Amino acid sequence: MIRWNFLTDSLESDALYLDCRSEESYEASTVRGAIGTAFIKKPYGSGAASLAKLGGFLTDLKKKTDTKSTIICFDEGEGMYACRMTWVLLGMGVNAKVLGKKFEEIPKEWLGKGAEQLASEPGKAVQVKTVTTISQLQKDLTRVQLIDVRTIDEYSGRLPRMTNPDIGGICGRIPGSVHWDWLSLYDGEGRIRSREEIMNQIREIGLIPERPTVLYDYNGARSCTTALLLSRCGYRQVSVYLGSWMEWRKTDLPKQHVRVWGKD
Repeated sequence: MIRWNFLTDSLESDALYLDCRSEESYEASTVRGAIGTAFIKKPYGSGAASLAKLGGFLTDLKKKTDTKSTIICFDEGEGMYACRMTWVLLGMGVNAKVLGKKFEEIPKEWLGKGAEQLASEPGKAVQVKTVTTISQLQKDLTRVQLIDVRTIDEYSGRLPRMTNPDIGGICGRIPGSVHWDWLSLYDGEGRIRSREEIMNQIREIGLIPERPTVLYDYNGARSCTTALLLSRCGYRQVSVYLGSWMEWRKTDLPKQHVRVWGKD
Protein backbone atom coordinates (compact mmCIF):
# COMPACT_ATOMS: atom_id res chain seq x y z
CA MET A 1 0.00 0.00 0.00
CA ILE A 2 1.37 3.39 -1.00
CA ARG A 3 1.59 5.75 1.96
CA TRP A 4 2.48 8.92 0.06
CA ASN A 5 1.40 10.10 -3.36
CA PHE A 6 4.97 10.99 -4.39
CA LEU A 7 5.94 7.32 -3.93
CA THR A 8 5.08 4.65 -6.47
CA ASP A 9 5.61 0.91 -6.29
CA SER A 10 4.63 0.48 -9.94
CA LEU A 11 7.26 -0.31 -12.55
CA GLU A 12 5.82 1.07 -15.78
CA SER A 13 7.26 0.10 -19.14
CA ASP A 14 6.62 3.53 -20.70
CA ALA A 15 8.09 5.57 -17.81
CA LEU A 16 11.41 7.40 -17.90
CA TYR A 17 13.60 6.18 -15.04
CA LEU A 18 16.29 8.33 -13.45
CA ASP A 19 18.97 6.45 -11.53
CA CYS A 20 20.22 8.71 -8.73
CA ARG A 21 22.81 6.26 -7.42
CA SER A 22 26.55 6.48 -8.06
CA GLU A 23 28.04 6.16 -11.53
CA GLU A 24 29.61 2.83 -10.55
CA SER A 25 26.31 1.37 -9.33
CA TYR A 26 24.56 2.55 -12.48
CA GLU A 27 27.14 0.95 -14.76
CA ALA A 28 26.89 -2.37 -12.92
CA SER A 29 23.10 -2.70 -13.05
CA THR A 30 20.08 -0.45 -13.41
CA VAL A 31 16.48 -0.42 -14.59
CA ARG A 32 16.46 -1.05 -18.33
CA GLY A 33 16.50 2.26 -20.22
CA ALA A 34 17.21 4.33 -17.11
CA ILE A 35 19.33 7.45 -17.41
CA GLY A 36 22.21 7.78 -14.96
CA THR A 37 21.85 11.03 -13.02
CA ALA A 38 24.61 10.72 -10.44
CA PHE A 39 25.16 14.48 -10.73
CA ILE A 40 22.28 14.98 -8.28
CA LYS A 41 24.55 13.56 -5.55
CA LYS A 42 26.97 16.47 -5.90
CA PRO A 43 26.72 19.46 -3.57
CA TYR A 44 25.67 22.72 -5.22
CA GLY A 45 25.88 26.19 -3.79
CA SER A 46 23.28 28.82 -4.58
CA GLY A 47 25.58 31.30 -6.30
CA ALA A 48 25.45 32.07 -10.01
CA ALA A 49 28.27 29.67 -10.97
CA SER A 50 26.77 26.71 -9.09
CA LEU A 51 23.29 27.37 -10.44
CA ALA A 52 24.67 27.56 -13.98
CA LYS A 53 26.44 24.22 -13.56
CA LEU A 54 23.29 22.62 -12.19
CA GLY A 55 21.28 24.34 -14.90
CA GLY A 56 23.22 22.62 -17.67
CA PHE A 57 22.26 19.20 -16.34
CA LEU A 58 18.66 20.14 -15.65
CA THR A 59 18.13 21.73 -19.07
CA ASP A 60 19.33 18.56 -20.80
CA LEU A 61 17.28 16.42 -18.48
CA LYS A 62 14.10 18.42 -19.02
CA LYS A 63 14.41 17.88 -22.78
CA LYS A 64 14.38 14.14 -22.16
CA THR A 65 11.44 14.30 -19.75
CA ASP A 66 9.23 16.48 -21.97
CA THR A 67 8.13 13.47 -24.03
CA LYS A 68 7.32 11.28 -21.02
CA SER A 69 4.19 11.47 -18.90
CA THR A 70 5.72 9.49 -16.03
CA ILE A 71 9.14 10.17 -14.49
CA ILE A 72 10.31 7.79 -11.77
CA CYS A 73 13.42 8.57 -9.73
CA PHE A 74 15.21 5.95 -7.67
CA ASP A 75 18.30 5.36 -5.60
CA GLU A 76 19.02 2.60 -3.09
CA GLY A 77 15.49 2.99 -1.73
CA GLU A 78 13.26 5.99 -0.80
CA GLY A 79 16.45 7.94 -0.14
CA MET A 80 17.50 11.56 -0.18
CA TYR A 81 18.92 11.63 -3.71
CA ALA A 82 15.82 10.26 -5.42
CA CYS A 83 13.81 12.72 -3.32
CA ARG A 84 16.20 15.53 -4.22
CA MET A 85 15.80 14.85 -7.92
CA THR A 86 12.02 14.64 -7.58
CA TRP A 87 11.85 17.88 -5.58
CA VAL A 88 13.94 19.77 -8.16
CA LEU A 89 11.92 18.40 -11.09
CA LEU A 90 8.64 19.35 -9.40
CA GLY A 91 10.04 22.86 -9.02
CA MET A 92 10.61 22.95 -12.78
CA GLY A 93 7.04 21.88 -13.53
CA VAL A 94 7.93 18.25 -14.30
CA ASN A 95 5.70 15.57 -12.82
CA ALA A 96 8.05 13.13 -11.06
CA LYS A 97 7.79 10.46 -8.38
CA VAL A 98 10.09 8.37 -6.20
CA LEU A 99 10.20 4.61 -6.58
CA GLY A 100 8.93 3.18 -3.30
CA LYS A 101 11.08 0.06 -3.56
CA LYS A 102 14.60 -0.66 -2.51
CA PHE A 103 16.81 -1.30 -5.53
CA GLU A 104 17.40 -4.86 -4.34
CA GLU A 105 13.63 -5.45 -4.52
CA ILE A 106 13.35 -4.63 -8.23
CA PRO A 107 12.63 -7.84 -10.22
CA LYS A 108 15.66 -9.01 -12.18
CA GLU A 109 13.74 -9.01 -15.45
CA TRP A 110 13.58 -5.20 -15.19
CA LEU A 111 17.35 -4.81 -14.86
CA GLY A 112 20.15 -4.36 -17.35
CA LYS A 113 23.44 -2.54 -17.86
CA GLY A 114 23.51 1.24 -17.71
CA ALA A 115 23.85 2.84 -21.13
CA GLU A 116 23.43 6.61 -20.76
CA GLN A 117 24.80 8.80 -18.00
CA LEU A 118 23.79 12.41 -18.21
CA ALA A 119 26.76 14.70 -18.72
CA SER A 120 26.53 18.33 -19.66
CA GLU A 121 28.46 21.56 -19.86
CA PRO A 122 27.37 24.41 -17.59
CA GLY A 123 24.37 26.25 -18.98
CA LYS A 124 22.09 29.04 -17.92
CA ALA A 125 20.79 29.03 -14.37
CA VAL A 126 17.32 27.52 -14.44
CA GLN A 127 14.39 28.62 -12.33
CA VAL A 128 13.43 26.04 -9.75
CA LYS A 129 10.52 27.26 -7.67
CA THR A 130 11.17 24.77 -4.88
CA VAL A 131 14.67 25.99 -3.97
CA THR A 132 15.95 29.10 -2.19
CA THR A 133 19.26 30.90 -2.69
CA ILE A 134 21.46 32.40 0.00
CA SER A 135 20.44 35.94 -0.98
CA GLN A 136 16.75 35.08 -0.73
CA LEU A 137 17.19 33.43 2.65
CA GLN A 138 19.23 36.32 4.00
CA LYS A 139 16.46 38.70 2.95
CA ASP A 140 13.61 36.59 4.40
CA LEU A 141 15.38 35.11 7.43
CA THR A 142 13.12 36.75 10.03
CA ARG A 143 9.81 35.94 8.33
CA VAL A 144 10.23 32.26 7.42
CA GLN A 145 10.12 29.06 9.44
CA LEU A 146 13.70 27.86 9.08
CA ILE A 147 14.16 24.15 9.71
CA ASP A 148 17.51 22.38 10.17
CA VAL A 149 17.06 18.71 9.28
CA ARG A 150 20.59 17.56 10.11
CA THR A 151 21.39 15.21 12.99
CA ILE A 152 21.38 16.53 16.55
CA ASP A 153 25.20 16.45 16.60
CA GLU A 154 25.33 18.73 13.56
CA TYR A 155 22.60 21.04 14.83
CA SER A 156 24.25 21.36 18.25
CA GLY A 157 27.63 22.22 16.75
CA ARG A 158 29.37 18.97 17.69
CA LEU A 159 29.96 17.81 14.09
CA PRO A 160 30.35 19.76 10.84
CA ARG A 161 28.53 17.07 8.83
CA MET A 162 26.87 13.68 9.31
CA THR A 163 29.40 11.57 7.35
CA ASN A 164 33.13 12.01 6.80
CA PRO A 165 33.51 15.11 9.01
CA ASP A 166 36.51 17.12 7.90
CA ILE A 167 39.24 18.30 10.28
CA GLY A 168 38.87 22.05 10.49
CA GLY A 169 35.24 21.94 9.36
CA ILE A 170 33.04 24.69 10.77
CA CYS A 171 30.29 23.41 13.07
CA GLY A 172 27.16 25.37 13.92
CA ARG A 173 23.77 26.38 12.59
CA ILE A 174 21.88 29.24 10.99
CA PRO A 175 20.34 31.52 13.66
CA GLY A 176 16.66 31.01 14.38
CA SER A 177 16.47 27.50 12.92
CA VAL A 178 14.49 24.77 14.64
CA HIS A 179 15.56 21.14 14.59
CA TRP A 180 13.87 18.23 12.82
CA ASP A 181 16.22 15.27 12.46
CA TRP A 182 16.01 13.80 8.96
CA LEU A 183 16.71 10.33 10.38
CA SER A 184 13.39 10.41 12.25
CA LEU A 185 11.53 10.33 8.90
CA TYR A 186 12.50 6.67 8.38
CA ASP A 187 11.51 3.51 10.21
CA GLY A 188 13.84 0.66 11.15
CA GLU A 189 13.60 -0.83 7.66
CA GLY A 190 14.70 2.37 5.96
CA ARG A 191 11.25 3.27 4.65
CA ILE A 192 9.55 6.64 5.01
CA ARG A 193 7.15 6.68 7.94
CA SER A 194 3.39 6.97 7.50
CA ARG A 195 1.60 10.30 7.11
CA GLU A 196 0.13 9.99 10.60
CA GLU A 197 3.58 9.54 12.14
CA ILE A 198 5.00 12.50 10.22
CA MET A 199 2.03 14.69 11.18
CA ASN A 200 2.70 13.85 14.83
CA GLN A 201 6.31 15.01 14.41
CA ILE A 202 5.13 18.23 12.77
CA ARG A 203 2.75 18.95 15.64
CA GLU A 204 5.52 18.37 18.19
CA ILE A 205 7.76 20.88 16.41
CA GLY A 206 4.88 23.37 16.17
CA LEU A 207 5.15 24.33 12.50
CA ILE A 208 2.56 26.75 11.10
CA PRO A 209 1.05 25.71 7.73
CA GLU A 210 0.38 29.29 6.59
CA ARG A 211 3.94 30.50 7.13
CA PRO A 212 6.65 30.15 4.44
CA THR A 213 9.03 27.32 5.34
CA VAL A 214 12.67 26.88 4.31
CA LEU A 215 14.64 23.71 5.04
CA TYR A 216 18.37 23.16 5.01
CA ASP A 217 20.95 20.52 5.95
CA TYR A 218 24.62 20.28 4.98
CA ASN A 219 24.38 20.31 1.19
CA GLY A 220 20.67 20.54 0.37
CA ALA A 221 19.98 16.81 -0.14
CA ARG A 222 18.41 15.49 3.07
CA SER A 223 16.09 18.48 3.29
CA CYS A 224 14.39 17.55 0.00
CA THR A 225 12.88 14.44 1.57
CA THR A 226 11.47 16.54 4.41
CA ALA A 227 10.20 19.13 1.93
CA LEU A 228 8.31 16.47 -0.02
CA LEU A 229 6.63 15.27 3.16
CA LEU A 230 5.73 18.78 4.33
CA SER A 231 4.25 19.63 0.95
CA ARG A 232 2.03 16.53 1.19
CA CYS A 233 0.91 17.53 4.68
CA GLY A 234 -0.73 20.79 3.66
CA TYR A 235 2.28 23.14 3.63
CA ARG A 236 2.10 25.18 0.43
CA GLN A 237 5.11 27.51 0.72
CA VAL A 238 7.99 25.07 1.15
CA SER A 239 11.47 25.44 -0.30
CA VAL A 240 14.96 24.05 0.23
CA TYR A 241 17.99 26.28 0.75
CA LEU A 242 20.18 24.78 -1.93
CA GLY A 243 23.58 25.84 -0.55
CA SER A 244 22.67 24.86 3.02
CA TRP A 245 25.26 24.86 5.81
CA MET A 246 28.07 24.00 3.37
CA GLU A 247 27.64 27.45 1.80
CA TRP A 248 26.47 29.48 4.82
CA ARG A 249 29.44 28.47 6.99
CA LYS A 250 31.89 30.08 4.52
CA THR A 251 30.29 33.51 4.79
CA ASP A 252 30.41 36.31 7.38
CA LEU A 253 26.68 35.88 8.02
CA PRO A 254 25.54 35.20 11.62
CA LYS A 255 25.97 31.68 13.02
CA GLN A 256 25.14 29.93 16.29
CA HIS A 257 27.11 27.30 18.26
CA VAL A 258 30.19 27.85 16.11
CA ARG A 259 33.29 25.74 16.62
CA VAL A 260 36.05 24.23 14.51
CA TRP A 261 35.87 20.44 14.48
CA GLY A 262 39.00 18.47 15.37
CA LYS A 263 40.93 21.52 16.59
CA ASP A 264 40.09 21.20 20.30
